Amino acid sequence: MFRKYSISFLVGFFVAFFVGCVIPSEAKAQYNITVSAGGFDRLNTVVSVALTDSVGSGVYKLESESEGSTLIQVDAHNTGWFIIESLEAKATRKYRMEESPVPASSVGKEVTYTFNERTLSFEKGNQSILSFYYKENILPEGLDERYKRGGYIHPVYSPNGVRVTGHLDTEQHPHHYGIWSAWTNTEFQGRTPDFWNAHNNTARVDHADSVETAWQGPVHSGLKAKNYYVDLSSSAPVIALNEEWKLRTYNNPDESPYHIFDITMTHTANTAQPLVLPEYHYGGAAFRGHENWSNPENVSFLTSKGLDREDANATRAKWSYMGGRVEGEKAGIAILSHPDNYRSPQPVRIHPDIPYFVYAPMQLGDMVIEPGSPYVMRYRYITLDGEPDPEELDRLWNDYAYPPGVTVSSE
Repeated sequence: MFRKYSISFLVGFFVAFFVGCVIPSEAKAQYNITVSAGGFDRLNTVVSVALTDSVGSGVYKLESESEGSTLIQVDAHNTGWFIIESLEAKATRKYRMEESPVPASSVGKEVTYTFNERTLSFEKGNQSILSFYYKENILPEGLDERYKRGGYIHPVYSPNGVRVTGHLDTEQHPHHYGIWSAWTNTEFQGRTPDFWNAHNNTARVDHADSVETAWQGPVHSGLKAKNYYVDLSSSAPVIALNEEWKLRTYNNPDESPYHIFDITMTHTANTAQPLVLPEYHYGGAAFRGHENWSNPENVSFLTSKGLDREDANATRAKWSYMGGRVEGEKAGIAILSHPDNYRSPQPVRIHPDIPYFVYAPMQLGDMVIEPGSPYVMRYRYITLDGEPDPEELDRLWNDYAYPPGVTVSSE
């Protein structure tokens, strides 16, 4: 069956296997890890720590005198990840990391992935979280071949299994793809390619047709993949940008009312010429909501400033929520923008009729992606059921924007 996939996929598969599985090797040092909550109460909070000495990839146990044990997942870059269930503001907690990995039989419930014919899907037990198209989509009847694309996320589900994304809508903007990225108004080598509106035939976004790396584990699972921004307006196609996706989806406790995943997109100039992004009202990392939400009566919007659909467009927001009814159930998604993002808090584009959303920093003026100076977009996605709680979304944004402090020492 391996003949179906590229060499890069096979390399990624085996790297993922060894990252996700326990490697029976001993850590080279004993670690003491101290976590400081800082000014915020912490609840089911993701913590990462850079370990000072080389540790084999795998899963280790952290022991705390006050709270018992938890698991830390160490990746190939010597970074450990774990989740704190609760820690009060200004409190600290000390952990001691065991030297040997945890046996695979003791790891417990993981966030896992499955390769399907066109998508890589992530699940937690019997809960589907999301799928990533590593191959081109299959178009519904009547759609032009120009709308074929990979390298995006769809579907995305709430904890109760309600699908919150839509894509390839034959009636309204079929060039919207769940969670995807594209630039609209651009200048490159004296031309004006439009990577957003595929039907204009001036540019497109191509996926690398493989997943570079995928992994799974008890704390998080994820992938790393690449897209290419191809300018078609020249006499021959030219790759203007390389796009790298890093997706990490977290294993929240079973009682958590959320699915949480992070996406980091990095855009790097592929030639000696920059990609210029003149001032414009949309473009970037976007979200298209469920097709039921095309009816304005079935969808609502809310931003961190308390603004709704009518008032929020072109305002700046730390987080934005979109949600509505699907087959009688209310579900939605909040998109949290990291404070390190360019021109943070970034302005938003909220369409008056179509259920899509995008952070659009070029609303504040021209931007340029220069050679040798990558442009990085960092967002956290929270799917939830029922009505959104603004105070809780503020808390979740604080967790993302200002994570707990961590100190580490080795013996």
